[in-house]
Amino acid sequence: MSALLVSPETPAPVGTSLHPELDPPMRTHLPWPAAAPMRGWRVALILAVALPFAGCARGESAPPESPAANAISNEEPVRFASGKITLAGTLVLPHASGPHPAVVLFHGSGPQERDLLTARWFAAQGIAALAYDKRGAGQSGGDFRTGPFMELCDDGLAAIGYLKSRKEIDPKRIGVWGLSQGGWLGPLAASRSADVAWVIAVSGPGVSPGEQMIVYYANELRGAGVPESDIQEAGALRREIYEYLYTGKGYDQAKAAMDRARARPWYDKVKAQQDNLFERLQPPCELNERDHPNLVRFAREMHYDPVPALQALRVPALFLFGAQDQLIPVEKSKEVIQRVLQQSGHPDFTIRTFRDADHGMYLTVGGRHGGLDPEYLDTMHTWLAARHLLAGH
Repeated sequence: MSALLVSPETPAPVGTSLHPELDPPMRTHLPWPAAAPMRGWRVALILAVALPFAGCARGESAPPESPAANAISNEEPVRFASGKITLAGTLVLPHASGPHPAVVLFHGSGPQERDLLTARWFAAQGIAALAYDKRGAGQSGGDFRTGPFMELCDDGLAAIGYLKSRKEIDPKRIGVWGLSQGGWLGPLAASRSADVAWVIAVSGPGVSPGEQMIVYYANELRGAGVPESDIQEAGALRREIYEYLYTGKGYDQAKAAMDRARARPWYDKVKAQQDNLFERLQPPCELNERDHPNLVRFAREMHYDPVPALQALRVPALFLFGAQDQLIPVEKSKEVIQRVLQQSGHPDFTIRTFRDADHGMYLTVGGRHGGLDPEYLDTMHTWLAARHLLAGH
């Protein structure tokens, strides 16, 4: 789901980073202005997954072509089917003769268009890359808001199917790369299809979206100087309300907890946070209205568990995190991923954390934001080379 259902903004100018959806001007604040009045779970539904990934849908995802990009790759507009939906994208091919290893790029949250800068980086390494507009964005049909984000995995698998039809591509060496929400989708795709040969997940949480949101809002309160004991109380209340909205059970208990919270010193700060979860708690009869199909998506998304996909993962996998990431629980995610993959006997996985990188792998030192962390790119290059996926291997 996308928070841009609330209100669109003027697009950000195209940057020069590999992750234009996380360009520096968009990373230090929530990207949505005040919207038309919406309360309680309706706003929580809209913001459920996209909200914590601040800026993940900002600006133009397909920057103007550069001479440097054309010198190392060929770019071809393509269209392919995902079920009844037609998706549009760009296939970026290295100039060298194929067949090439290839990668499909999974989006972060929101109405993302094709990420050509990341695609061009892969092409410069000798790996063909397919970047496409998310369903309902750019030139792609469909609407990503009509189902839970996990269904977007089908589009990535359809992109792999398209790559397998191309003579320039080695069908046995097609991988996936995903940032943020795409860090959930990459392992999920690999768990569902033997066509995925490798996975790179960047800032992909190892917890549910609901738990990740609680962490995000807690970090926002810490930044505002709220005492830790108050932050923990607020998080417990959020968790109780989320559980009620998910199950439809425990209304009286959740409402009583919310009523008690109104007297707490932290209540006004929490109420001011952008999900408006503390405005009014709808009774069960309103949650069950047939004209609120978003509730089904809310329940499925908020409680999506990434562990089964990790348990089923068998292909080489690289998990990358920024220690300065304020949007996801980095240490908890690393612990979950390492524990699950070790217990499942996964033969080849790597977890790296970059000390000065944020959620989008940008350098963040002393509260100031810089460019993309070069260690992030070097790590991907070295990992790909060790698995014979680069040009000349």
